[in-house]
Amino acid sequence: MKPFRLAHPTPSEHDLQAAILRYLAWDPRVAWAHRFNTGAHVVIGTKKDGTPSRRFVRYAFTGCADLLGQLTTGQFLAIECKRAGGKARAEQKIFLQQVRDAGGLALLARSIADVQDGIDHFTGARWTWGGGLTRGAGPTRSGPLSAPERA
Repeated sequence: MKPFRLAHPTPSEHDLQAAILRYLAWDPRVAWAHRFNTGAHVVIGTKKDGTPSRRFVRYAFTGCADLLGQLTTGQFLAIECKRAGGKARAEQKIFLQQVRDAGGLALLARSIADVQDGIDHFTGARWTWGGGLTRGAGPTRSGPLSAPERA
């Protein structure tokens, strides 16, 4: 008989998104953030003359990040959430790079810490509860991207 081993539970991607949204609502550097569903489905209905109809409805677009928002400084915020070991698809990497190229903050996040580190690096300041903002060296255009910003 095999020995029984407990594995550490890993949160689902949905749970990770919800936790990150709670953090973004708390961080004063974020003006707003929402979850955007990607996908499609068929809507079945009837036309005015009574004949059946089918419509194809698509949500967002292929490659769109899971969470979209805006920093209080006006920059666009895009966060692709992945479980530990999950990888971004090519379309998602392209979208995140387009956001970066346009001057926005694009993150591939596996935890709340990834999001906090990414915003800290981008804004050049760290927010702590009770401590407010502490300034540090801001990002440079020529400098390497921190780990949370790499897709």
